[in-house]
Amino acid sequence: MDVDPVEEFPVLARLLQAAADRGEGTVLGLAPPGRSRIGRVSRVDPKVFAERLAAAYRERSPAMIRYATRKVGDPSRAEDVVQRAFEKILRRQQGDPPEITNIQAYVHTAVCNEINRELREVIPARATVSIDDPDRADDTPSSPVDVSTQVTDAALLRDALASLSPREREAVVMRMQWQLSVAEAAEIMQLSTGAVKRYTSDGLRRLRERLDPAIVA
Repeated sequence: MDVDPVEEFPVLARLLQAAADRGEGTVLGLAPPGRSRIGRVSRVDPKVFAERLAAAYRERSPAMIRYATRKVGDPSRAEDVVQRAFEKILRRQQGDPPEITNIQAYVHTAVCNEINRELREVIPARATVSIDDPDRADDTPSSPVDVSTQVTDAALLRDALASLSPREREAVVMRMQWQLSVAEAAEIMQLSTGAVKRYTSDGLRRLRERLDPAIVA
């Protein structure tokens, strides 16, 4: 029987969503940390990347605007949010660009980050830190926040997510933190809905095993 991960792992689902609300997100679509600074010689040139980004905008912006509208409540504001996110990616690529392995996941992270910024302008107390920035120049980790609701340290959750396979991490973050539907996550990951469900469940199970000592009863 198909069991929704929220039902199968309710504590983890609340943990991950609370982390996203606080801004403790995960940047998807980048080369694995172990490959940092290694694949630079094969990086695409700015013109080619700009063409790929333009194609991603044409293909994905309608869906991203719909997603942003769900968060900010206004289609006009949502369209501005999505456009700003793409513009920031393009500016970053002209400086010291990261190695991107999944441009759709990467730009969606940028949109999530811009949504957080937009919401903070309306509700300043909503969060003090935005979701990790694809266009941020440094790798400074976020400061630990009060996670007394479920887990002892936000860094533990970040490390646990980093320990998952790339596919598991993508599925968990998209479904639990970004709150995408299975179909939406499948479109970005270019997988079947069944594969997304499997990766989500497997990833949540591994997270539960890794975080078990830190979860408050």
